[in-house]
Formats: sequence, C-alpha cells, structure tokens
Amino acid sequence: MPATSDKILHLRQLLAERFGQSGMAVEEVYSTGFKALDEIGLPRAAITEIVSSPQAGPGGALLLYGLLHASIQKGDRAVLIDGKDSFQPQGLRQADLDRLLWTRCRQAGEAIKAADLIVRDGNIPLVLLLLTLNPASELRRVPPTVWHRLQMLAEKSAVTLLVFTPAAQIGSARLRLSVSGVFPLGKLHRCRSELLPALDLQIERRRVGRERGCDDEELCRAVCA
Repeated sequence: MPATSDKILHLRQLLAERFGQSGMAVEEVYSTGFKALDEIGLPRAAITEIVSSPQAGPGGALLLYGLLHASIQKGDRAVLIDGKDSFQPQGLRQADLDRLLWTRCRQAGEAIKAADLIVRDGNIPLVLLLLTLNPASELRRVPPTVWHRLQMLAEKSAVTLLVFTPAAQIGSARLRLSVSGVFPLGKLHRCRSELLPALDLQIERRRVGRERGCDDEELCRAVCA
C-alpha cells in the first residue's frame, strides 16, 4: 500500500509539472463596477440568482439600475431580458441605453427562451433576466433542467447571467443573493443614487467550483453608490 501511495503522489507531481496546477479551486469573478457586488464577487460564466420579493420594496429595482449604470460606465455592454415588460428606462442616461439591449417579453417562458439564445450566442458578457414581477404560477412551471441547461451554456460561452426572482428557486445557481432595505415614504422622492446606500445585500448560498458542495453564509452590507 505505501508503494502504491508513493506512485500516486509521484504521478500527481508529474501532472502538475507538465500541465500546471488546476485552477478549479479559484472562482473567477465578473467585475461589474458596482462596489457592493464586486466585494461579494459575482461568479463569471455562471448563474447568480438575486431574490427580491415585492414585499421587500424597491430594493431589487434600485440594485438593477445601479448595476446597469455601473457596468455600462465601466465599458461593458449588457442585455436586459424583461420577463414582464416592466422595466422603466427613464432611470438611465441615454449614453447607458446606447450600450443596453432591452428584450421585452410578457411571460416567463418567453423570457427564458430569449435568455437561452442570448447566453448561447455569448457575444455580450453580462445578461440580466428580470422575472421579479412574473406570477409564481409561471415560475413554478419552469423545470430545474432548464436552469441547469442555462448554467451549462453560461459556462461554455463565458457569460455572466443574473436572474432576478421574487423567491428562491434556481438550485443550480452558483450564487444566491437576497436584496432588501428600509425605504421610508418620505425619502422615496429622492433620486436613485441617494437611495442606494439603504440597500441590504445578503448572501443566501454560494457554491464554489463545479464539483464542490454549497457553503451557506450570510452577509448584510450597505451598497455604496
């Protein structure tokens, strides 16, 4: 048995010298330019689920606008797949809209088909799938295999896919965040940049690597505009 173990160790050493150390233990991250998300680290070429229930107030919408503005200002292009045709572009500058492809859908199934095509294409590094206002009955009809396929497509095309949902449901997501915040009525008249610091982001689950288990951790952190 010791001789066999020595041979295995020797083989591992030869493989490391010939091909280098495996990078699987290091999770590549996608830089959005949005400080709070970049501190958490969005996994590149993977699905991140962002849970924002309607009862949590405007937190999800604020995060969406802040993320779009920051990533576009950084020089990236982005695709927004709007699952319920609910996005209001007035919050973004015209220069931001010029680098945003807005795909307007009315049903979750239609939006997921659009995401499949765009992620498969792989020409735009950041894709956002907005399903927050889609009925729960629609989302429940999406089988887990659909999300697994999107995860595999994201890995293959190196696309970072962020899916906004009203409740956690994507088991294959590499990272799951929940967004909330306290927004008194007296402050809702302020511009979005002034409301961003009231956002709270919480890590509900993080899956490191393709073959590792999920490590559950929690994080509440104020977003910096």
